[in-house]
Amino acid sequence: AHFGEDREHRTTDRGGGLSAPCREPAMSSKALDQPTRSFPVSTSAERAAGFLAASVFSLVYVVAPVWLLAALVSVFASGLTSLSTLLLWAPLLVSALLPDTGGSISPIVLCSWPVRQIPKYFRYEEFHEATDRELRATGKSYVVGAHPHGVFSFVGVCAAIASMNDAEGGFGPRLAQHVPTAAASVLKVFPLLKDVLGVFGVIPADGKTLARRLQKGSFVLYIGGMAELFRSSPRRETVFLQGRKGFIKLALKSGADVVPVYLFGNTTVLKALTWGPLADLSRKLGVSVTLFWGRFALPVPKEVRLTYARGRPLGLPHIAEPSQADIDHWHAKYCEALLQLFDRYKGTNPDYKHKTLAIE
Repeated sequence: AHFGEDREHRTTDRGGGLSAPCREPAMSSKALDQPTRSFPVSTSAERAAGFLAASVFSLVYVVAPVWLLAALVSVFASGLTSLSTLLLWAPLLVSALLPDTGGSISPIVLCSWPVRQIPKYFRYEEFHEATDRELRATGKSYVVGAHPHGVFSFVGVCAAIASMNDAEGGFGPRLAQHVPTAAASVLKVFPLLKDVLGVFGVIPADGKTLARRLQKGSFVLYIGGMAELFRSSPRRETVFLQGRKGFIKLALKSGADVVPVYLFGNTTVLKALTWGPLADLSRKLGVSVTLFWGRFALPVPKEVRLTYARGRPLGLPHIAEPSQADIDHWHAKYCEALLQLFDRYKGTNPDYKHKTLAIE
C-alpha cells in the first residue's frame, strides 16, 4: 500500500553504494541459532498433499480471470440464455453475491490436514526475534511490514498456517481476525479470487481502512506491493520502500509499532513474465495477472526452501501529528532494520546465500 508520500526514486544496495535516507546499519543483532518453527521432516504423501493444497492458491490467479473471460466471450458467441453461458456465469454470480466469509471459515480451511502439509512441502522455517507470544502479550497494535511481494506470498501462507496450528506459541485458529492481511481492493470483489484468498482475512490496503484497523488490532502489509515482483533477479532482491513512508506516519499517529519481516523464497517459488501489457496491468491492479510459472512449467509452486524472518518491533513513539522529520527518522530506522534482517538470515536459505538486497 502507498499513502501518497514522496515518490523520489533513490536506491540503497547492500552490494554497492548507499544513499539517504536508508543508511548503512551501525550495528547488527546476532542471528538466532535455531528456527522458532521448522518443518524439516515429512513423508512423500505429506509433501504431495502439501503441493496440491498450495497449488490451489496460485491456480486461482489463473482460473478466476480465465473463467471470467470465458463467461464474457460466451455471452457474445452463444447468447445470454445459452446453457454454456449460464453454466459459466453461475459460479461467478454465486461468488459475487456471497458475503465476505473468508475470515470466519479461515480456521476450517487453514487448520485442515491437507493445508497443514503446505509448510512441509517447502521445508519451511521461521526465525522470530519477537515471537507470536511476545507480540500478543504487549497488547499493542502492529504494522507487520512484509517484503517482498512475489507473484503470490507462499511464505506468508506458511507463516499463517504455522501460527494458526500452534496452540501454545502461535496466534491460534483466529489469526485471520487478529492479524488480517492488507491487500489490493480488487481482491475483495473479484469473483472466486475473493473466496479463496479471503481465508487470510483480507482487508483493503487504503489509508482510512488501515487507520481504523490499528485502533483495534494489527495487520500485515506488503509495503512494496506488486512492483517488487518486476525488479528482483537471481543475484539481487529488490524491495520498494524509499518513497513509501505512509505506513510509518500511520503507525506514529495511532501509537502502533512496526515490525519488519523478510520472506525468503517469495521471488523464487514462482517466476513471472516481467514485461508487456499484462505486467503493466499487474502493477496497476496490485495483483498478479501476468503470466507466471513454477513446477513443471505450470502455475504451481516449485519445491524450494521458504524462510520467514521477523525482526523486533522498532519501538515507535506515539506522535499525534508527526512532522516530516519524525517520519523520515523512523523510516530510515525501518530501512536499517530490514537490511540487517536480510543479512542476518539470508544464509539460512540456500537460494539467498549470495544475494544482495536493494531498497528502491
